[in-house]
Amino acid sequence: MAPAHMNVTLSNTTVLNGVRDSNSFLYLNTENSVRIEFKPNQDTMFSPGNLVPWSGDETFNPTGTVIYLFGLDKLMPSAQDWRGIATDKWWKIAQEQDREHGRYLVMTPVYPLLIAADYSMPLPISGLRLSGDSGQSATTLIFRYYNVQGITAEAPLNHKNAHVVVGLRQPPDLGPLPTLTDDAGYHCRVATADAFGADPDVAWIKTTWPEQTAVPNEFTIDIGPGDDKTPVDAGKQTSLLLSFVTADTEFGALASRADLTNARVTADEGADGWTVIPHTDEPTPYWKVVIPEGRPLRGRLRVSELVSHLEPGWSELLVQYRNVPGYRDGQFTGRLYKYGPPYPSNVSFSIFKPRHDPPSGGYLRYSWDGFQEGQVYFFIRGPGGFLVRADVPYNIPDTGIHTDYVFRSSPEGCEAVLRAQRGPDSLIYIGSVPVPIVYV
Repeated sequence: MAPAHMNVTLSNTTVLNGVRDSNSFLYLNTENSVRIEFKPNQDTMFSPGNLVPWSGDETFNPTGTVIYLFGLDKLMPSAQDWRGIATDKWWKIAQEQDREHGRYLVMTPVYPLLIAADYSMPLPISGLRLSGDSGQSATTLIFRYYNVQGITAEAPLNHKNAHVVVGLRQPPDLGPLPTLTDDAGYHCRVATADAFGADPDVAWIKTTWPEQTAVPNEFTIDIGPGDDKTPVDAGKQTSLLLSFVTADTEFGALASRADLTNARVTADEGADGWTVIPHTDEPTPYWKVVIPEGRPLRGRLRVSELVSHLEPGWSELLVQYRNVPGYRDGQFTGRLYKYGPPYPSNVSFSIFKPRHDPPSGGYLRYSWDGFQEGQVYFFIRGPGGFLVRADVPYNIPDTGIHTDYVFRSSPEGCEAVLRAQRGPDSLIYIGSVPVPIVYV
């Protein structure tokens, strides 16, 4: 069974100049309304609690479900900015302050709220006014939630964190211009050279565990219009802003600020004349990409030397576009998946079966290499479920032909799922690859 977790997302519900863009961002110098959504992967109960200040003590255990939102303080530097914050009748909200976080929000439901697995529950917040220009392109908000029945455990493990990256924009000074996404089908696609045969539109990030040599990652980001659309030309001040979810703890974050210090973003295929300016000293590091006037807004960026010490899991990148003639500012997102060691490469699996007597069974041939020593478990999965579960790990580098797995029925569409030992009782996903059937 998958571990209990809850996705937290933020979307902007502000209507400005007759337009509403529901992406995850906040307008500067504007009063924002947002919608936070909680989506658990199993049935969940939120119960009314007490609005108490957060404590870093490991035994801290507030009564009921309490949610803390950190990360707004530097964006809202004055007490005046915080006075208009409100929510709806289903929630209670309060403000607290400490040296570590500055001002932050504390929230709890008024009544018990049940969320079925894979359904979402909204928490609307209005009156978020960001005064001034922070100089940042994006920020990472941290949601720390306690006592969510079905998701969190008993104290002292009664809480979990979620990290959300939000773009920061100047408000538009024009009417309802279209977005690049709506009008021209624009998108960004990420890709990794070695994706183990898995989803090609995901950047696969190898994590570095404590006391291990840093493992650098490289992937590409293709930015352009839909297949049947003509690319838009850049204007005098057109730019892209690339950022990641940045935090020091795992859930939702790609890496820490220190991890991203040496990351490089460079212009690649089709990005002639694009200039990349790093801003890695910001709380949420970003890279500004300046595109020459008149050049087509279509090209590839290459991210390299990216290291993450955070635990495996999903994250995302954010690409914002600004000052594109005829379009209002907007953004794209791309999916990232961090996976842990060992790091096999050149993975190959095949099932060999007699051509004239398929029911008599077959044998499995596999091979792989590894960047680091370690052990992997493999599982052979067909359309109807798992055909084989390996009970013992195999060392890497390792290669061989095994006849102890005899397949009486080997449907097309098999795949090998590779997992590694994460702890005494858990295996983590490290990749998958198709398993073709070869008749001999």
